[in-house]
Amino acid sequence: MGPTFPAMVKKQSNDNRSYFEFDVMREAFKRWVEEDKVPEDQWRPRATKLVRIVTGDDYVDPNMVEWIVRSKSSTPADEE
Repeated sequence: MGPTFPAMVKKQSNDNRSYFEFDVMREAFKRWVEEDKVPEDQWRPRATKLVRIVTGDDYVDPNMVEWIVRSKSSTPADEE
């Protein structure tokens, strides 16, 4: 069974962004918070900022932010 994605990722038919780009964004976020030792209460604002930077849009779908944050919190820090 493949990963589950927020509705925003699934509804990108009129946008050129791919799952790959969203996955790269999620991986960048995970590294960013780990390397900067960002407290969990700052993950959502940081994820929102990252989505804005990558997409160039002011509006950020809250489901996208939750997907990024949830992916971070459900992945063990010492995976490697």
